[in-house]
Amino acid sequence: MAKNDKKERQEAIAQILSRSAIDSQDELLHHLSLLGFEPTQATLSRDFREMKVAKTPDAAGNYVYRLPSMQLPPSPRDKHGMVMPFLRQGTLNIEFSGQVAVIKTPPGYARGIACDIESNNIPGIMGAIPADNTLMLLLRPTADKEIILQSLKILFVRS
Repeated sequence: MAKNDKKERQEAIAQILSRSAIDSQDELLHHLSLLGFEPTQATLSRDFREMKVAKTPDAAGNYVYRLPSMQLPPSPRDKHGMVMPFLRQGTLNIEFSGQVAVIKTPPGYARGIACDIESNNIPGIMGAIPADNTLMLLLRPTADKEIILQSLKILFVRS
């Protein structure tokens, strides 16, 4: 008999995604079936929305499903950085102009990076609009650029 508990299923999804590079819903459905879950594709899509699962590039450039998992920095500071390099398959650059920030990415990465940014609800960012190798962030009038830079660093800089 298949398991139906939503909380258990979502915990299983989180565990699977944290230890395996899953690149399709069919692959995840297979892993879930091995654990006794038999969700439909529609149920899995709803779970993804609720859990804020996003398909983003991994270190090898393959797109895999990932849960948002970050701690945002605490309170705002006085100084504002204007340009900061980020590492993720090459150098990313961010520049601020008024209530807009422009991020340069490697070709094909802007959409995944925009998804990462939006799924992590970074304070001060209203939305991210991707192209191929550039994305535009729309900033709130009260946005603290230093907090945005720190948050992006947590997401993208590899130690």
